[in-house]
Amino acid sequence: MKSKKVSAAALGLAVILTASGCSGEKAASDAKPTQASDKPADTSKTLEISWVGQGARGKIEDNNKVQQMIEKKFNVKLKNRKLDVNNKEQKNLMVASGELPDIAFMDSPEKLYSDAVTRSISKDMITKYAPNYAKVLNDLPTGWKVNQVPGKQGEYYALTGYKQDWDNLTWGQVYRLDWMEKLGFKPKDDIIPVATSGGAERIFFSKQAFTLEEEQKMFEAFANNDPDGNGKKDTYGLLLNNSDASWALNTEAGAFGFGWDYNLEENGKVVGYAISQNYKEFLTYMASLNKKGYIDPEFTTLNRAKSWEKFAAGKYGAAQVQVQAAGMVPFTFNRPPGNLVLKDPTAKFLFTPPPIGPKGQQGSAAYTPVDGLGYAMVIKKDVSDEKLARILQIFDYLNLDKDGLMLSAFGEEGKDYTWEAEPYKSAVIPKQTAEADREKDGIGYYNLPIQLGNVNAYYSNAAVSKLTDLYFGVEAGRNIAYRPFKWDYFNQTKYNELNTKYAAKLKTITDEFLFKAITGELNVDSAWDAYVKNWRSSGGDELLAELEKAPKVADLRKK
Repeated sequence: MKSKKVSAAALGLAVILTASGCSGEKAASDAKPTQASDKPADTSKTLEISWVGQGARGKIEDNNKVQQMIEKKFNVKLKNRKLDVNNKEQKNLMVASGELPDIAFMDSPEKLYSDAVTRSISKDMITKYAPNYAKVLNDLPTGWKVNQVPGKQGEYYALTGYKQDWDNLTWGQVYRLDWMEKLGFKPKDDIIPVATSGGAERIFFSKQAFTLEEEQKMFEAFANNDPDGNGKKDTYGLLLNNSDASWALNTEAGAFGFGWDYNLEENGKVVGYAISQNYKEFLTYMASLNKKGYIDPEFTTLNRAKSWEKFAAGKYGAAQVQVQAAGMVPFTFNRPPGNLVLKDPTAKFLFTPPPIGPKGQQGSAAYTPVDGLGYAMVIKKDVSDEKLARILQIFDYLNLDKDGLMLSAFGEEGKDYTWEAEPYKSAVIPKQTAEADREKDGIGYYNLPIQLGNVNAYYSNAAVSKLTDLYFGVEAGRNIAYRPFKWDYFNQTKYNELNTKYAAKLKTITDEFLFKAITGELNVDSAWDAYVKNWRSSGGDELLAELEKAPKVADLRKK
């Protein structure tokens, strides 16, 4: 295999479609981009198609090179839309004004269909005009069940994206290895650097996690033994924030047997994580860490970004981090550990799986509740079957044909991108430094993320791929990704409707109790019953009643 030196900044551009993508264990199929096996169906009639894909950020230029390729190959005239799909206001205005394109990357596809804004897509048409996409759905247990129109067998209100790496374990724990060495703590197993340059050579991985008891001993030393040598008592154990608990406490929660934001089974019934006995034990533990001084007392004033800034200032000895962050993918340079790696050339880190709890429990919440299906592209209500057939042909080519994917998502090899190492088995390195420049050329604008098999590696880097293959994307890691006990994946109950009604209030109740419990403002044991009663009576019981009707996630994942 040929290897090439690639700057960290350039490598970060490989992550185009989303902030997560890595090679790992094959899912339902060993899928790779394929060559279109058949000439597209009749394209003798020129059709005009308006299109907004996942990569739309408002910078698209008409007559770009990807557009020209599509128009020539499929005899169409494309109309682009200068829209940022991450801007909800822009999307809402587009829908309200009746200007939805013929095909568009959108949120809430079920609502758009129920509001008669979009049309359905039949399984027969998908199978005939998008055979590569149909194969992806065939190979997944839930492939033909997601986005199905209620009461209409074989009809779908959206085309669904898929990311194989969403089945992997997402979170691990990072520790200040330089502090550990200074204070006499050692990794529990052999360690290996995740990479050889760019700062990642100072991040080491060990498959052996610490127990909470072992963590506490380190936290005590981090907080009390002046690990930074400045003569002040101004360092702490675990990073926390006041706004995104799932970004700070997922791994600690996993040590108590639950995934953050996911329901679980308790005495044969479905229960919300926030009123479970596991959560009560977790809160008691976190309160004890705070009482001992292992947690920064300012955490209640720090949002996620501010807590990351304090990590970069060298104030914390441990943090929950994504695999991509441990692998130093540049979009993570604003967070642990990259923000300190790049600032302090002496800082060293140990990355491990999540810590192990007193009952041997370990893990963190899976990235998605059931599987790797997600994202959606919808079809406008007035699109004819003739135009839909052409759209499906183009969709299949852009996302699942080898040549179509490479040109539409990355451009021309040599001119727009190079490979990190071996072609089609490593990361794609875009040459253009700004996403807007790529979008102007149409690169990434028309696609929907469908990443499996070798394609995962295109959106990753060698360090993330190494971590994925060593642990996070193989059985050992995937088995400790917590998923809900039950999930209304196919909108078969009133859960989603009721969740829209009650979610904000329940979050307020949960967050208030969480912070008061950790800071010691209330006693978990004495306040617990009243808190649970309030949660249940504020819509929680109605939500749980609907979830009881939903299928078990374990059954949904059966092949």
